[in-house]
Amino acid sequence: MFTIPDEFRQFISPQCDRKSFIQEYLNKAGLDAPVIQLEDKNHIYVKFPQEQYNPMFKIKTVIAHYDRFEGTPGANDNSMAVFCLLEWAAALVKKGGTHNIRLIFTDGEEEGQQGVNQQGAFALAQLFKKLGIVNDDIFVFDSMGRGDVPVISQNDLPKCVPSVLAKRIVELENLAERIIKPASKGKWFKLHTSYSDNASFIVNGIPAVALTMLPSAEVSVVLGGQTPLTWKLFHTQEDNLESLTPESFEIFFNILNNLSILKCMKNL
Repeated sequence: MFTIPDEFRQFISPQCDRKSFIQEYLNKAGLDAPVIQLEDKNHIYVKFPQEQYNPMFKIKTVIAHYDRFEGTPGANDNSMAVFCLLEWAAALVKKGGTHNIRLIFTDGEEEGQQGVNQQGAFALAQLFKKLGIVNDDIFVFDSMGRGDVPVISQNDLPKCVPSVLAKRIVELENLAERIIKPASKGKWFKLHTSYSDNASFIVNGIPAVALTMLPSAEVSVVLGGQTPLTWKLFHTQEDNLESLTPESFEIFFNILNNLSILKCMKNL
């Protein structure tokens, strides 16, 4: 059974400088972690060694927001995902070999409640578009700390979304299914959820899929049209260490390991 490390308690403490924590953690693992500052938001880019990339295969961009709702621990939203990704990054660089992972910790996701163009990742997605980075497989991980059922977030796409983009999003969801099914012994679901950082990319014409986690009993609650406890805890003091379930960590690590070995050929 996974044991939550003491460092995680530090990460969710009220006084934690989360940007510095992330950078220092990665630096200790031998990884540079420069800041991409866009419109007063500090996104953190993980620089893996160049030899860990194979140009024959597509880049897999992994994103998780490290900001939290002001005045809350943010243990599930989104500290657990971020902390696991830190441990995963350290393991990847130590293991060596190719993985084709681009890892970015975003800032300002919580501000997206004022509109997607207020999300910190919106300017990041615009930068991707400007640089021509539009064919990556983008996986957004948000609130992975409760439950045993990985969930592929589905959203009602605006009517203005081109059919080509909608098709690519469905293809990416199918790819996400291939990753999560073996990680959770076949338990998974597709559910309508709120947007995460995936919204910023989609409105900029870049396909992205968001994944989250729920306890089995709460999936039926959502299917019944009600709000599950996990989502009720968001942005409250109850989004704390005690609300997390250790089995979620194990499933999430399985998902990440499956993602690291996934190889998709570039479109020629």
